[in-house]
Amino acid sequence: MRLFSTGLKDWKQSWKSDLRASISVAFIAIPLGFGIGLASGVPPMAAVIPSVIGGLLLAWFSGGNVIVHSTPKMLIGVTAVAVITLGGDDILLGYRLYLAAVVFAGIIQFLLGSLRLGVIGDLIPASVIKSLLAAVGVFIIVKQIPVLVGSHLHPKDIVQMTRMLPELLADINPMVGFIGLLSVVIMFLHPSFEFPAIKAIPAAVWVIALSIGYSYLLGFEEGGEMFGFEFNSEFLIDIPSSVAEMVAYPDFSLWQTWDFWNVVIAVVVISSIEAILSTKAIDRLDAKKRKSNVNRELSVVGLGTAASGMIGGLPIIPGIVPSSVGASHNGKGMLMNVFHALWILILIVLLGSQLQHIPLAALAGILIHTGYKLINPSEIRNIYRIGWDELLIFSTTLVVTLTTDLIIGIGIGVLLTIVIHIVRLRSLLKLFTILFKPNVVSYEEEEDSETFHISVSGYSNFLNYPQLKKALDVVPREASIIVDFSMAEFIDHSVMEHLSEHEENHIRRGGNFEVIGIDTHLSSAKHPLSTRFKGTKEVVSNSAPLTSRQQKLEATAKELGWQFDANVMLFVRDFEQFHLFRFKSIDRVYNRVFGTSDGLLVTIQDVDYHEGELHTKEDGHTTVATIDLENQIPLFTIEKELIFDKLAALAGYDDIDFKNFKEFSDNFRLKGENEPEVREFFKSDMVKYLEGNLIYRVESDGKRILLMSKNRTMSVTEISELVDFIGGFTPLLTQSA
Repeated sequence: MRLFSTGLKDWKQSWKSDLRASISVAFIAIPLGFGIGLASGVPPMAAVIPSVIGGLLLAWFSGGNVIVHSTPKMLIGVTAVAVITLGGDDILLGYRLYLAAVVFAGIIQFLLGSLRLGVIGDLIPASVIKSLLAAVGVFIIVKQIPVLVGSHLHPKDIVQMTRMLPELLADINPMVGFIGLLSVVIMFLHPSFEFPAIKAIPAAVWVIALSIGYSYLLGFEEGGEMFGFEFNSEFLIDIPSSVAEMVAYPDFSLWQTWDFWNVVIAVVVISSIEAILSTKAIDRLDAKKRKSNVNRELSVVGLGTAASGMIGGLPIIPGIVPSSVGASHNGKGMLMNVFHALWILILIVLLGSQLQHIPLAALAGILIHTGYKLINPSEIRNIYRIGWDELLIFSTTLVVTLTTDLIIGIGIGVLLTIVIHIVRLRSLLKLFTILFKPNVVSYEEEEDSETFHISVSGYSNFLNYPQLKKALDVVPREASIIVDFSMAEFIDHSVMEHLSEHEENHIRRGGNFEVIGIDTHLSSAKHPLSTRFKGTKEVVSNSAPLTSRQQKLEATAKELGWQFDANVMLFVRDFEQFHLFRFKSIDRVYNRVFGTSDGLLVTIQDVDYHEGELHTKEDGHTTVATIDLENQIPLFTIEKELIFDKLAALAGYDDIDFKNFKEFSDNFRLKGENEPEVREFFKSDMVKYLEGNLIYRVESDGKRILLMSKNRTMSVTEISELVDFIGGFTPLLTQSA
């Protein structure tokens, strides 16, 4: 369907740019694939086959737009261990048994996508996923350091690596290590080069080109000796000379064993997580700001994975590295994926004999750089800033994963996260009831307003985030989203991070996104994405970090020449004279934006209140503005018709209509104690101004005006609109007063 509808139109618009970009993508995909294959303990071509299948077959049905397929880096450790576990000393047999597991994993992955279960990637805590990436990075580096320096040693893990360090140092081959270290230097320093000619060519291509030249210069293929150190073809990559030799077929003989299905489960879980993460990340690269269909992509890569396993290939995912290269070279559509696969075939056929001269140490250098990027030290520092709880989850998951395997690491990480949440919530029952209790209410505030209010109550964490995600995903791309946590007692880091990503993507596509209702929550650390929870004590100082909303409010106040105060004020009695709060108890006032407009003091603030007590107690949250007047004015209330009828009845005044302003009289209820004074106060210009604006409530206590636009906490955008209204309203007030 896609091929003959929007696909054909996209081809005509982007095929030239996609063709140019695909050349760079192919040049990066080949060495990256070779490296992943070698690190995984399988033939190098096994990791290149997924790129070819992805481009030639999957691109036509992909759920993404600028996706280029490759093989998962997160599966390097799983694959290397699985080959040995399944095949024992027979590596070739282990490889073929692993291919059978890949086929089954692909079928299961297809079913997951077809059943719209792509949300499983959101059910794993953010810190656990980051820890898995770091663990894979450590595994890659540990396995590739001996290859980098030309050693024949092969430590299984970081513990064995430490024990074998003296032997490793004694086994270094400088003739091999030179090109390995040079490769590492190129990979790390390439981004800092300012010469356009150098930066235009990806670092990995420079590594391959220079390493092949070095191999020819020293004569690695023929073999030789220099300074007492030997070098020969065993230090070069081994690529089959014919296509037939590149193909391998799966062995299904162990399909009834637990070891086999343990591998299948690991491949499904890890590759699905990486596929989902990569798909979301690639969306940010799309210049046209399109959104991928994650479930469709999961189904497509599942079928591709099964096909890849049938002919000797590793699993397939959307590749973040080749996709990034393609997007940076102006790739715009799915043809980039197709062209890059064709280029790979052409390069393998035409340059196969030259690729045989690539030193393994050069590929190790590329992989060590990849491992470092997966560890991402800056992200570890960020986790530390997010809070001790997330650092504990990250560290524990990392250690367990490195000493056992990825699946056990995920299990322990999830379990530890749940334990920490139980401690935070002080209740095991509360945590598990959230799994079955709907806690998200979404609605469009007014017909055709394109503002969607999503209210989250109770407890919001990684376990029930899919409810919130479902509400977010149905909002039109250019609409305004307000996520309100006023009624939430707990919001974990994973939810905060997901919302941050959704905010970035939604704004990129032309929408507006704001999170409200967390400004008085306690946080586990001074970081905007830290876990938020309601504590037993009020915090009345601003020692806690400002939330994103508070930062925007502060910036808005600065632009106006006003001031911003985030401090919480308790036991406030300033609103008791207003009918709106006559039967409410003010709990706290905070986030005060204040300044002058036409000489009148204006204060906009968030207010938390409650009605009733004990079992009848109901909490409420709103944002109101007050305008201090210089002279006494009549008492009155104006309310949007049918919106606050209950509150209007409490005022006890008669409705005052203006015959010359029928629209105003139809849309608003105006009530006052002294009707003649009220009519005198509301001059024609003021009535016209109110008639054209959607303020829901205007109230006077004689010395102040109270304005309320929404019966909830307002977003920063809405507050800016309220400021604009006040800017036009205060001149009319000074005239009438």
